[in-house]
Amino acid sequence: MINIYAVTYTALESLGYPVREQGTYAPNETLPEAFVTYQIIDSPNNSAADNLPTSQTTRVQVNLYSRDPDIKQGADGLLKSVMLPAGFLRAGGRDLPFSLQTGHYGYTCDYRYYMDLR
Repeated sequence: MINIYAVTYTALESLGYPVREQGTYAPNETLPEAFVTYQIIDSPNNSAADNLPTSQTTRVQVNLYSRDPDIKQGADGLLKSVMLPAGFLRAGGRDLPFSLQTGHYGYTCDYRYYMDLR
């Protein structure tokens, strides 16, 4: 079976920014100028045969944060450039509110990864 965490991390690390799971930066930790986070949203079984799952689609949310608004504005294309070749399908993206506390702009996008379990 595919390790979705490893597939996601490997795709995102090729961007050259620090990559971490969402929520793993400590409140007192200094954030990088730009970084990427990800989290698994859900992973339902899509189909079954003989009471066994035959396929599964995992939804992964990817976030790019940057103090440079130009990086955020190009985030959709940047994320697609590594996620699509890794086998993910884009499910929709949107800007995140500017963080006054950290000075980061943000962009988030959901991707789906299909796995044949047979």
